[in-house]
Amino acid sequence: MELVWLNNLPQEPKEFLQYCKTQFKLPLEDICKLYHLTLRITSLSDSPIYKFLERTPSHIKFDEIGKREFILTFSVFTLRNLLREHLDLRLVKTLFLVLSKKLPKEFFKDCMPKHSILASQDLIIELLSDKEKQFLPAHLKAKHFSLIFEIKGRCEEVISVFPFLAIWVIKNYAQHYEILTPLSISEFVILSINSEKTNLLKEQVENLLEKIKAFFPDCFI
Repeated sequence: MELVWLNNLPQEPKEFLQYCKTQFKLPLEDICKLYHLTLRITSLSDSPIYKFLERTPSHIKFDEIGKREFILTFSVFTLRNLLREHLDLRLVKTLFLVLSKKLPKEFFKDCMPKHSILASQDLIIELLSDKEKQFLPAHLKAKHFSLIFEIKGRCEEVISVFPFLAIWVIKNYAQHYEILTPLSISEFVILSINSEKTNLLKEQVENLLEKIKAFFPDCFI
């Protein structure tokens, strides 16, 4: 089995979408699972945030960083589900109004709101780039900075990895299976701990962990 950190993928959403189409031959839904968004949200009242968290949306990372100021990370796949299932929420409406201007229109295929939407006046949302995320405090960077990994192996080998992954894309080739999975820095550290216990990809995980430490040294102090 082989584990690789894909650290040369395009950062811009349009370029990422096109790269995954041409290089990985992935359908839209799979690409949306790999591309993650990190947002800084300022709310003038508590209600929009509380109402959002009451729905317990899956696969999100959420932190309060100040008085009514928050960091939120999720995949485009999660965004699409939010638009389909929770468009009544003020935060979701505002997310759409902001992100629809910054992301490729294809990301919103089959989940576009059917009616016009008014912006919420008590929410300010900023989409953070990877460069901006580098300046987050170490504990937030470790949680919200998403890395993408490729795992190749036989069927029984890749199945053994699933318990340690939150979201993934799988491709079946003639001789092997391939998994693409996004993991935060902290999630990869958890994977490294489990690989130590199970001897699963142990050497490769250890080598990659050293590379990640070199890129994000403050996350390991």
